[in-house]
Amino acid sequence: MAPKFKHTKDELIDTGFRIVRRHGWSAFTARAIADELGSSSRPIYSFFYSIEQLEEEIVKKAVILLHEFMTRQRTGEPWMDHGIGYVIFANEEKNLFKGINDDKHIQYFRKYGDLIWETITDSLADYTPFRGLSAEQVKEIQVTRWLFAHGLAFQVSNPTLEIWDEAKIIDMMLNGSKAIYDGFMRRFRSKTYKQSK
Repeated sequence: MAPKFKHTKDELIDTGFRIVRRHGWSAFTARAIADELGSSSRPIYSFFYSIEQLEEEIVKKAVILLHEFMTRQRTGEPWMDHGIGYVIFANEEKNLFKGINDDKHIQYFRKYGDLIWETITDSLADYTPFRGLSAEQVKEIQVTRWLFAHGLAFQVSNPTLEIWDEAKIIDMMLNGSKAIYDGFMRRFRSKTYKQSK
């Protein structure tokens, strides 16, 4: 008869998530989870075939939280809010942001992040500023703005002398997003662009 454990799979994920959220991956070990739960590390290997499988679940949970940040309404403009939320997540959840972007865990971030990208892209199907643009044009704008947001997110997630608060992030993202959008719209309307298509 298989042994019964007093902790559930979700409790193990939540505990691991809390450790990474507070201290980063460097503090994440089977022993640290066991200590936090007041048990041995044996339950971990009853629910997960490896510690890496648990790490993937923690990244998945972090990506779900990232999605919540990105879909939170701040300006009333969903496309703007997506980028703003991404950067605010990096600022407020530094350990999680760094943790999902490190060499070991980026594979999981890509896996679950692709689902976010699809959901967010679908949510912009009727977004007024993108009306009349082809799917390829919208993708060009989105990818360029994501590169801008990702760069800013890395900046705010690393300790510097510069202080980043929500107002400053919103201002930077609004100005950057508008510049990217306006630049692409000028290009799409240009004769040279039309002739190349």
